Amino acid sequence: MRVLGLDVGGTRIKAGIVDPDGRLLDSEIVDTRASEGRDRVLKSMESLINRAIEKHRIRAVGMAVASPMDPERGILYYPPNLPGFGLFDLGSYMRERISVPVVFENDANAYVLGEWWKGAGTGARVLLGITLGTGIGGGLVVDGRVWHGAHGLGAEFGHIVVLPDGPECNCGNRGCFEAVASSRFLMELYERLSGERLTPAGIAERAKRDDAAAVQAFSLLAKNVGVGLASLTNALDPDVVVVGGGLVNAGVVLTKKIEMHFYPLLLPGLRDRVRLEFAKLGDFAAVYGAAYLAIKTVGGDR
Repeated sequence: MRVLGLDVGGTRIKAGIVDPDGRLLDSEIVDTRASEGRDRVLKSMESLINRAIEKHRIRAVGMAVASPMDPERGILYYPPNLPGFGLFDLGSYMRERISVPVVFENDANAYVLGEWWKGAGTGARVLLGITLGTGIGGGLVVDGRVWHGAHGLGAEFGHIVVLPDGPECNCGNRGCFEAVASSRFLMELYERLSGERLTPAGIAERAKRDDAAAVQAFSLLAKNVGVGLASLTNALDPDVVVVGGGLVNAGVVLTKKIEMHFYPLLLPGLRDRVRLEFAKLGDFAAVYGAAYLAIKTVGGDR
Protein backbone atom coordinates (compact mmCIF):
# COMPACT_ATOMS: atom_id res chain seq x y z
CA MET A 1 0.00 0.00 0.00
CA ARG A 2 1.25 3.45 -0.93
CA VAL A 3 0.02 6.98 -0.29
CA LEU A 4 0.96 10.44 -1.49
CA GLY A 5 2.06 13.19 0.87
CA LEU A 6 1.88 16.74 -0.52
CA ASP A 7 3.37 19.87 1.04
CA VAL A 8 1.93 22.96 -0.66
CA GLY A 9 3.92 26.08 0.12
CA GLY A 10 4.08 29.53 -1.37
CA THR A 11 7.22 28.71 -3.38
CA ARG A 12 7.25 24.97 -3.95
CA ILE A 13 4.99 21.93 -3.88
CA LYS A 14 6.78 18.86 -2.55
CA ALA A 15 5.34 15.41 -3.19
CA GLY A 16 6.39 12.06 -1.79
CA ILE A 17 5.23 8.47 -2.25
CA VAL A 18 5.35 6.80 1.17
CA ASP A 19 4.60 3.26 2.36
CA PRO A 20 3.18 2.27 5.80
CA ASP A 21 6.72 1.74 7.14
CA GLY A 22 7.55 5.37 6.44
CA ARG A 23 9.84 4.72 3.49
CA LEU A 24 9.99 7.54 0.95
CA LEU A 25 9.79 5.61 -2.34
CA ASP A 26 9.66 8.46 -4.82
CA SER A 27 9.51 12.24 -4.71
CA GLU A 28 8.94 15.26 -6.90
CA ILE A 29 9.22 19.01 -6.37
CA VAL A 30 7.59 21.62 -8.60
CA ASP A 31 7.25 25.38 -8.40
CA THR A 32 3.95 26.50 -6.87
CA ARG A 33 3.67 29.43 -9.30
CA ALA A 34 1.46 31.14 -6.75
CA SER A 35 1.81 34.51 -8.47
CA GLU A 36 -0.13 33.08 -11.44
CA GLY A 37 -3.23 32.68 -9.30
CA ARG A 38 -5.34 30.03 -7.67
CA ASP A 39 -6.23 28.06 -10.82
CA ARG A 40 -2.58 27.57 -11.72
CA VAL A 41 -1.77 26.21 -8.25
CA LEU A 42 -4.77 23.91 -8.23
CA LYS A 43 -3.82 22.48 -11.63
CA SER A 44 -0.30 21.77 -10.39
CA MET A 45 -1.68 19.95 -7.37
CA GLU A 46 -4.13 17.92 -9.45
CA SER A 47 -1.42 17.00 -11.92
CA LEU A 48 0.89 15.72 -9.18
CA ILE A 49 -1.90 13.68 -7.60
CA ASN A 50 -3.08 12.15 -10.85
CA ARG A 51 0.47 11.18 -11.86
CA ALA A 52 0.86 9.46 -8.48
CA ILE A 53 -2.43 7.61 -8.89
CA GLU A 54 -1.46 6.40 -12.36
CA LYS A 55 2.17 5.51 -11.63
CA HIS A 56 2.05 4.24 -8.05
CA ARG A 57 -1.60 3.24 -7.54
CA ILE A 58 -1.77 5.29 -4.34
CA ARG A 59 -4.62 4.63 -1.93
CA ALA A 60 -4.97 8.11 -0.39
CA VAL A 61 -3.56 11.64 -0.39
CA GLY A 62 -2.46 13.68 2.60
CA MET A 63 -2.19 17.38 1.84
CA ALA A 64 -0.27 19.85 4.01
CA VAL A 65 -1.01 23.47 3.08
CA ALA A 66 0.66 26.70 4.18
CA SER A 67 -2.57 28.21 5.45
CA PRO A 68 -4.75 28.62 8.52
CA MET A 69 -7.44 26.02 7.95
CA ASP A 70 -10.24 23.81 9.15
CA PRO A 71 -8.46 20.47 8.64
CA GLU A 72 -11.58 18.32 8.96
CA ARG A 73 -13.29 20.03 6.03
CA GLY A 74 -10.22 21.26 4.17
CA ILE A 75 -11.29 24.90 4.23
CA LEU A 76 -8.48 27.44 3.83
CA TYR A 77 -8.66 30.79 5.62
CA TYR A 78 -6.87 33.42 3.53
CA PRO A 79 -3.41 31.83 3.12
CA PRO A 80 -0.93 34.75 3.05
CA ASN A 81 1.50 33.08 0.65
CA LEU A 82 -1.11 31.71 -1.75
CA PRO A 83 -2.70 34.85 -3.19
CA GLY A 84 -6.10 34.45 -4.75
CA PHE A 85 -7.27 31.59 -2.53
CA GLY A 86 -8.93 33.70 0.16
CA LEU A 87 -11.61 31.69 1.94
CA PHE A 88 -11.55 28.51 -0.14
CA ASP A 89 -13.09 25.05 0.26
CA LEU A 90 -10.16 23.00 -0.96
CA GLY A 91 -11.68 19.86 0.52
CA SER A 92 -14.79 19.93 -1.67
CA TYR A 93 -12.74 20.93 -4.69
CA MET A 94 -10.36 17.99 -4.39
CA ARG A 95 -12.91 15.39 -3.38
CA GLU A 96 -14.94 16.18 -6.50
CA ARG A 97 -11.92 15.62 -8.74
CA ILE A 98 -9.70 13.00 -7.08
CA SER A 99 -10.62 9.32 -7.06
CA VAL A 100 -8.95 8.44 -3.73
CA PRO A 101 -9.53 9.82 -0.20
CA VAL A 102 -7.90 13.19 0.52
CA VAL A 103 -7.12 14.52 4.00
CA PHE A 104 -5.81 17.94 5.00
CA GLU A 105 -3.53 19.55 7.56
CA ASN A 106 -1.77 22.84 8.16
CA ASP A 107 1.83 22.59 6.97
CA ALA A 108 3.44 23.35 10.36
CA ASN A 109 1.26 20.76 12.09
CA ALA A 110 2.16 18.23 9.40
CA TYR A 111 5.84 19.08 9.84
CA VAL A 112 5.71 18.31 13.56
CA LEU A 113 3.64 15.16 12.96
CA GLY A 114 6.25 13.96 10.45
CA GLU A 115 9.04 14.49 12.98
CA TRP A 116 6.98 12.58 15.56
CA TRP A 117 6.48 9.66 13.16
CA LYS A 118 9.89 9.26 11.57
CA GLY A 119 12.13 12.08 12.77
CA ALA A 120 13.61 13.65 15.88
CA GLY A 121 10.44 13.24 17.97
CA THR A 122 9.92 9.51 17.49
CA GLY A 123 8.50 7.93 20.63
CA ALA A 124 7.35 11.17 22.26
CA ARG A 125 4.00 11.12 24.03
CA VAL A 126 3.76 14.91 23.86
CA LEU A 127 5.81 16.57 21.12
CA LEU A 128 6.12 20.34 20.85
CA GLY A 129 7.64 21.55 17.60
CA ILE A 130 8.45 24.84 15.91
CA THR A 131 9.90 25.72 12.50
CA LEU A 132 12.17 28.74 12.20
CA GLY A 133 12.04 30.42 8.82
CA THR A 134 10.56 33.55 7.29
CA GLY A 135 8.00 33.20 10.06
CA ILE A 136 7.56 30.70 12.89
CA GLY A 137 5.24 27.75 12.52
CA GLY A 138 4.41 25.30 15.26
CA GLY A 139 2.51 22.23 16.23
CA LEU A 140 1.66 20.00 19.17
CA VAL A 141 1.27 16.23 18.83
CA VAL A 142 -0.32 14.39 21.76
CA ASP A 143 -0.45 10.58 21.71
CA GLY A 144 0.03 10.59 17.95
CA ARG A 145 -2.68 13.14 17.20
CA VAL A 146 -2.30 16.78 16.20
CA TRP A 147 -3.85 19.16 18.73
CA HIS A 148 -5.99 21.66 16.84
CA GLY A 149 -7.66 23.67 19.61
CA ALA A 150 -11.35 24.57 19.65
CA HIS A 151 -11.50 26.14 16.17
CA GLY A 152 -8.83 24.27 14.22
CA LEU A 153 -6.33 27.11 14.62
CA GLY A 154 -4.41 25.94 17.68
CA ALA A 155 -0.62 25.95 18.13
CA GLU A 156 0.01 29.31 16.46
CA PHE A 157 3.13 29.54 18.58
CA GLY A 158 4.66 32.22 16.39
CA HIS A 159 2.23 34.71 17.89
CA ILE A 160 2.83 34.31 21.59
CA VAL A 161 4.35 37.55 22.90
CA VAL A 162 8.00 37.13 23.83
CA LEU A 163 9.08 40.76 24.02
CA PRO A 164 6.34 43.25 25.03
CA ASP A 165 6.61 46.49 23.04
CA GLY A 166 9.06 44.74 20.69
CA PRO A 167 9.08 44.89 16.88
CA GLU A 168 5.75 44.94 15.09
CA CYS A 169 4.59 41.57 13.77
CA ASN A 170 2.69 40.88 10.55
CA CYS A 171 -0.32 39.94 12.70
CA GLY A 172 -0.52 43.52 14.04
CA ASN A 173 0.76 42.85 17.55
CA ARG A 174 4.21 43.70 18.88
CA GLY A 175 6.95 41.45 20.18
CA CYS A 176 5.52 38.18 18.86
CA PHE A 177 7.82 35.16 18.82
CA GLU A 178 7.85 35.41 15.01
CA ALA A 179 8.83 39.09 15.11
CA VAL A 180 11.93 38.44 17.24
CA ALA A 181 13.09 34.97 16.16
CA SER A 182 12.56 34.59 12.40
CA SER A 183 14.95 34.84 9.47
CA ARG A 184 13.52 38.26 8.72
CA PHE A 185 14.44 39.43 12.23
CA LEU A 186 17.96 37.99 11.81
CA MET A 187 18.50 39.76 8.47
CA GLU A 188 17.20 43.11 9.71
CA LEU A 189 19.25 42.90 12.91
CA TYR A 190 22.45 42.07 11.02
CA GLU A 191 21.84 44.94 8.64
CA ARG A 192 21.45 47.36 11.56
CA LEU A 193 24.66 46.07 13.16
CA SER A 194 26.80 45.88 10.02
CA GLY A 195 25.18 48.08 7.41
CA GLU A 196 25.10 45.07 5.07
CA ARG A 197 22.12 43.02 3.89
CA LEU A 198 22.79 39.26 3.76
CA THR A 199 20.75 36.06 3.64
CA PRO A 200 20.58 33.90 6.78
CA ALA A 201 23.03 31.48 5.14
CA GLY A 202 25.43 34.34 4.48
CA ILE A 203 25.15 35.57 8.06
CA ALA A 204 25.79 32.03 9.33
CA GLU A 205 28.97 31.83 7.26
CA ARG A 206 30.12 35.15 8.70
CA ALA A 207 29.36 33.92 12.22
CA LYS A 208 31.48 30.81 11.65
CA ARG A 209 34.35 33.16 10.80
CA ASP A 210 33.74 35.11 14.04
CA ASP A 211 32.32 38.19 12.34
CA ALA A 212 31.27 40.29 15.37
CA ALA A 213 27.95 41.52 13.94
CA ALA A 214 26.96 38.02 12.78
CA VAL A 215 27.82 36.44 16.14
CA GLN A 216 25.84 39.13 17.95
CA ALA A 217 22.83 38.72 15.65
CA PHE A 218 22.74 34.93 16.11
CA SER A 219 23.23 35.28 19.85
CA LEU A 220 20.19 37.52 20.21
CA LEU A 221 18.13 35.33 17.89
CA ALA A 222 19.06 32.24 19.92
CA LYS A 223 18.18 33.98 23.18
CA ASN A 224 14.74 34.90 21.86
CA VAL A 225 14.17 31.36 20.57
CA GLY A 226 15.22 29.92 23.92
CA VAL A 227 12.92 32.25 25.85
CA GLY A 228 9.94 31.52 23.62
CA LEU A 229 10.51 27.76 23.67
CA ALA A 230 10.97 27.67 27.43
CA SER A 231 7.70 29.58 27.94
CA LEU A 232 5.86 27.12 25.71
CA THR A 233 7.49 24.14 27.41
CA ASN A 234 6.61 25.36 30.91
CA ALA A 235 2.99 25.79 29.79
CA LEU A 236 2.57 22.55 27.83
CA ASP A 237 4.91 20.03 29.54
CA PRO A 238 6.11 18.06 26.48
CA ASP A 239 8.62 15.27 26.80
CA VAL A 240 10.36 16.28 23.54
CA VAL A 241 10.79 19.67 21.85
CA VAL A 242 11.83 19.71 18.20
CA VAL A 243 13.18 22.77 16.40
CA GLY A 244 13.32 22.77 12.61
CA GLY A 245 13.09 25.08 9.63
CA GLY A 246 15.60 26.83 7.43
CA LEU A 247 17.45 28.62 10.21
CA VAL A 248 18.46 25.32 11.81
CA ASN A 249 20.74 24.81 8.81
CA ALA A 250 23.05 27.32 10.50
CA GLY A 251 24.10 24.34 12.62
CA VAL A 252 26.00 24.78 15.86
CA VAL A 253 26.09 28.54 15.27
CA LEU A 254 22.48 28.55 16.45
CA THR A 255 21.66 25.22 18.10
CA LYS A 256 24.16 25.35 20.97
CA LYS A 257 23.12 28.91 21.78
CA ILE A 258 19.43 27.92 21.87
CA GLU A 259 20.19 25.12 24.32
CA MET A 260 22.15 27.54 26.52
CA HIS A 261 19.13 29.84 26.90
CA PHE A 262 16.41 27.17 26.90
CA TYR A 263 17.24 24.85 29.79
CA PRO A 264 17.88 27.42 32.57
CA LEU A 265 14.40 28.91 32.03
CA LEU A 266 12.55 25.62 32.46
CA LEU A 267 10.72 24.80 35.67
CA PRO A 268 12.93 22.69 37.99
CA GLY A 269 10.71 19.67 37.47
CA LEU A 270 11.26 19.80 33.71
CA ARG A 271 14.96 20.57 33.27
CA ASP A 272 16.12 16.96 33.41
CA ARG A 273 13.02 15.49 31.79
CA VAL A 274 12.48 17.47 28.58
CA ARG A 275 14.62 16.61 25.56
CA LEU A 276 15.48 19.36 23.07
CA GLU A 277 16.10 17.99 19.58
CA PHE A 278 16.69 19.46 16.15
CA ALA A 279 14.64 18.23 13.18
CA LYS A 280 15.94 15.31 11.11
CA LEU A 281 13.62 15.11 8.10
CA GLY A 282 14.57 18.40 6.48
CA ASP A 283 12.38 19.73 3.69
CA PHE A 284 10.22 16.60 3.58
CA ALA A 285 9.00 16.57 7.20
CA ALA A 286 5.54 17.90 6.25
CA VAL A 287 5.33 15.35 3.42
CA TYR A 288 5.89 12.58 5.98
CA GLY A 289 3.25 14.08 8.28
CA ALA A 290 0.71 14.38 5.49
CA ALA A 291 1.46 10.82 4.36
CA TYR A 292 0.97 9.54 7.90
CA LEU A 293 -2.52 11.05 7.97
CA ALA A 294 -3.31 9.47 4.61
CA ILE A 295 -2.15 6.04 5.84
CA LYS A 296 -4.35 6.35 8.92
CA THR A 297 -7.30 7.33 6.71
CA VAL A 298 -7.19 4.02 4.85
CA GLY A 299 -6.38 1.93 7.90
CA GLY A 300 -2.64 1.57 7.46
CA ASP A 301 -2.94 -1.85 5.80
CA ARG A 302 -0.45 -3.10 3.24
